[in-house]
Amino acid sequence: MSLKKVLTSAGAVATSLALVFAGTTPATAAKVPSAKAKAGDECGRSGLVAKGRGVEGTDLRCLKVTTGTAAGELRWWYADLKPLTTIDWTVPAGPGGYSATTDAIAKTLIKEGLLTSQTTDFKPGAGGTTGLAHFQTIKGKQNAALIIGIALTGGMAQVANKNTSDLLASTPIARVMREYNAIFVPANSKYKTLNQFVEDVKANGRAVAVSGGNVGGVDHQVVGALMKTAGVPITKLNYVVGTGSEPLTKVLSGAAPVGVIGVADVLPYVADGKLRILGISAPKPIAGVKAKTFVQQGYNLVYGNWRGVMAPADITEANRLNFVKVMDTMRNTATWKEVLAANKWYDEFAGGKDFAAFLKTHIPEIKAFIAEIGL
Repeated sequence: MSLKKVLTSAGAVATSLALVFAGTTPATAAKVPSAKAKAGDECGRSGLVAKGRGVEGTDLRCLKVTTGTAAGELRWWYADLKPLTTIDWTVPAGPGGYSATTDAIAKTLIKEGLLTSQTTDFKPGAGGTTGLAHFQTIKGKQNAALIIGIALTGGMAQVANKNTSDLLASTPIARVMREYNAIFVPANSKYKTLNQFVEDVKANGRAVAVSGGNVGGVDHQVVGALMKTAGVPITKLNYVVGTGSEPLTKVLSGAAPVGVIGVADVLPYVADGKLRILGISAPKPIAGVKAKTFVQQGYNLVYGNWRGVMAPADITEANRLNFVKVMDTMRNTATWKEVLAANKWYDEFAGGKDFAAFLKTHIPEIKAFIAEIGL
């Protein structure tokens, strides 16, 4: 499979799903007719039915919401929706991007009256596959959930990783977002442009350290894909692994001259004048981020991380569908839209069977991509 095809699949999903950055959502939404309804949209008259407009072809009904930020308002809703009591998360990494996502999901659900509490169990190691293997030993816990993303599917694809866990042996619930990465440097760095950094790696190879997250994870994938796009052999890349916020601290301390991390993570340090962004992997400029995309700087590369939620293999069908409906309802709440905007995340929801179909395509593609860029 060609690099171009894989990158298109990873980045251009935005186009096929009519991806919209949350910050552009109008402050006041109009009443939505049944033929166009999504869960959480405003509706005009109680009792109306939007046939097949819910996840997996289920129906939505125009109901007065009794909880959360839309309490008292008429919204397209699932008539049989049951709030969750708790979510017991398995996080296949240390504290960082995954746990930031689980916390954002849980806090949103709690504020919207769709969840009572959460617990978090960190299981780092082996590109996320240690956590996956642990999660797949969990039996009889209908409230268990695993947070996943491209770091995990990339970790599974590494030749050096002998873990044989099958992600699709667990139950796909929802893909909830996509975020893009920033390549960043100290504010006083000699690199003024992305091209200067790339050319330095081309000329001096492993003398230029680049700090990012786990081996084979999205940070590694992004900088590896950039090198591949620029015609720089992956063997010249000196990738220094850090967990959580370590890529930031390594660059701030001078331990590494260049770092790669999620866009939102670097912005506070840019605002403080400590760091500067050389380029972002997004398809277009992001509101509030003073940085050009890779494409704008001559590198035909769009690449982003996604995150999603899995349930145990033995979850009942009723509980599976309810969990999917809860996540679909969360997606259109005011609280979640604020979370997306604050984190510079993109709304890229896929629920239940749609998420499963995505994974069936994505897993072999990412395996081929990891092999092609030499990770």
